[in-house]
Amino acid sequence: MADLRKLRTQREIQQALADLLLKKTFSKITVTDIVNKALINRNTFYLHYRDKYDLVEQIMMTMVDQSSFSINEFNTTPFYFLRSISNETSDLGHQVINRQRADSEFQEVVLKTILKLVMTDADSSNSQIWFTFGKISAIMAWNNQHGYYYDIIQDADQLQQIFDTEEFPNLTE
Repeated sequence: MADLRKLRTQREIQQALADLLLKKTFSKITVTDIVNKALINRNTFYLHYRDKYDLVEQIMMTMVDQSSFSINEFNTTPFYFLRSISNETSDLGHQVINRQRADSEFQEVVLKTILKLVMTDADSSNSQIWFTFGKISAIMAWNNQHGYYYDIIQDADQLQQIFDTEEFPNLTE
């Protein structure tokens, strides 16, 4: 049985990060901010996480583990995969995602975590996975260039269509 103190401390750290993510962008949050919000010692934080990126990675891994969508389906329908995880997220999770949408550092840690999860479940020599991430990165960069015209969750159908057809829509019409 897991140590209840350890679980409680991890929950407090995760809640502190979530609260901060509602107020500041991820790129502006420091470990000092997190430990001050969680009312813990800095060393306690480092007993549980390497840094703030590891903290987000652990939260994401838990979310994916609890999701009903298979990580194997990511390769063919990545935007539906992301929407599925979001749909199973709490109201707080939705608020955090909406607040952090434009923070490229947050997007990067999320994509790296998903890549890590996919690579753990797949053969790393499978070049299709790398092309999938390349296409996602291109679509996200295009979307960023157009002021986040498509919401990654609400517009998953349109983003998945771009992924499938490999054609960007003309947004000037």
